[in-house]
Amino acid sequence: MRIVRKDADALNTTIELTIEPVDYANEFETRLKKLKSQAQIKGFRKGMTPVPMLKKMYGKSVFSDIINETIQKELFDYLDNEKLNYLGQPLPDKDENTIIDLDINNLNKEYTFKFDLGLVKKIEITGVSETDTYNLYNVEIPENIVNDEILNIRKQYGKQQLIEDGITEDDMVKMEASELDGDTIKNDGFAASFSILVNLIPDTDLKSTFLSKKVGDILDVDVYKLEDKSREHIDKYMLRKAENIETSDMFRAEITEVSRIIPAEMNQEFFDNLYNEAVTDEESFRKAVHDDIKRHYDIQAQNFMNRDIMDAILENNQVELPVAFLKRYLKESNDNISVEQIDEEFDVFAKNMQWTLIKGQLVKDMEIQVSEHEIRGHFQQSVVSYLYKYGNLDSRFIDSTVDRLMEDKDQVQKVYDELLADKLFNRIDLTVQKNMVDISYDDFNQKVKELNNRLNNSQ
Repeated sequence: MRIVRKDADALNTTIELTIEPVDYANEFETRLKKLKSQAQIKGFRKGMTPVPMLKKMYGKSVFSDIINETIQKELFDYLDNEKLNYLGQPLPDKDENTIIDLDINNLNKEYTFKFDLGLVKKIEITGVSETDTYNLYNVEIPENIVNDEILNIRKQYGKQQLIEDGITEDDMVKMEASELDGDTIKNDGFAASFSILVNLIPDTDLKSTFLSKKVGDILDVDVYKLEDKSREHIDKYMLRKAENIETSDMFRAEITEVSRIIPAEMNQEFFDNLYNEAVTDEESFRKAVHDDIKRHYDIQAQNFMNRDIMDAILENNQVELPVAFLKRYLKESNDNISVEQIDEEFDVFAKNMQWTLIKGQLVKDMEIQVSEHEIRGHFQQSVVSYLYKYGNLDSRFIDSTVDRLMEDKDQVQKVYDELLADKLFNRIDLTVQKNMVDISYDDFNQKVKELNNRLNNSQ
C-alpha cells in the first residue's frame, strides 16, 4: 500500500491510496477457498463446487469487499496516525473517475483511489484567560414581582369556590351556548358547553362585558373572540365540533357557573408545605420567595454572560473553513437538499461549525471529560424528578429505566453534549474576571428578549 498526501492549499488536501497486489491477492484466494467450503450450489455437493465457478459467480463481489475494507482501514489508520484535523468525511476526488474496473483474472494490478479532505488549522483561542472580563448582571427583584409570585403560590394551594355575585378577571366562567341565526337561536343549530378564563379574553370590550355580568345572565357573543387561538383550535378544543360541522360565529350564551380560586391563608401549615422550619411567618416567607426568584435570575444572568462569552469568542477567533469542500460535503451527504438551500443556509451552518470547532479545542485544551458514571447520574436524577410527583420511587424501576436510557445512543449523546457544555462554561466562568453590573428587573428582561429575537432571526 502506498499513500501520498497532496495539499491543494492550507485547507484542502487529497489523499492518494495505491492498493498493490500484496494487499489483496492472498486475501482474495483465501476467501474463495472459504467460500468453496461453505457453498451449496445446485449440482454439486457441499464443498465441492469448483473454484473457477465460484470465482465467476461471486468473484467481483468478494474482490470489491476486500478493496473497500482495505481502503477504509488504511485511509482512516493514516488519518489517525497523521493526526489530521479534518471536517466531515473524506470524499472521492471530484476530478477522478470513481468507477474502477476490478479485474478478478489479473491479481497483479495496482488500483489507485483519491479522496478529498477539508482541513482546519489548529485554533489558538483568545477571550477565556484570567485577564478577560465579562459583565455579570445583578438583577434587582422589585416588590411587586415578589407580591405577584406570593399570590400565585397562594392560588396554587388555594381552594376553588363557586361565586354568585359579580365576575372578576381571575374567574372561570362556565356557559351553555346555542348557535344564532341572526338575532334568534337557530333551529337545530349547534350547541356547546364550555368554560373560559376571563383574564385570557383578548378582546377588551368583550372582557368588559363579562366583568359586568353574573350567574344566570345571558349574552350574545362571538365565540372566536373568547380566546387568542385559531378558529381550528377553538372548534376542536372549546366547541368540540366535528370537522364537517359549519356554524355561525355568533352564539347566545347563558352563564351557568362562576368559580374563583380563593388563595390559601398564610399560616404555618401553608409555610410547612413549601419550606422548612426556617419559614415561620409572612416576613420570612416573603424573604424565601424573594430568594427563590433571585436564584432563578442569577442563573439567567449567568446564562446571559455565557452567551456574551460565546459571542466574543466567535468574533475574536475567526476560524477559516474550506467552504467549497463543506458545500460539496453537505450536498453529497444529503440527497434531499438543493444547492440553493445550501447556499442560503450556509452562513448559519458555518457559524455553528466554527463554534463546534472552537468548543472542541477548548475542551481539549482544558482537558474536560464526561464519564459514563456522570451520564448515568444525570439520567437517574431526571427519572427520580419525574417520578417524584407520582410518588413512585421504586429503586428497581428507576434502575431499569436508567438502563434503557443508557442503551439509547441518541439520548446518551444528547446528555453527553449538555454535560460537556456545562463543564466547559463552568471552567470558563472560574477563569475569567466578572464585572458585576446592577440592573433593573425590567431592563434585564428586555435584554433577554432582544437576545432571543436576535438568535431566532439568525436561525
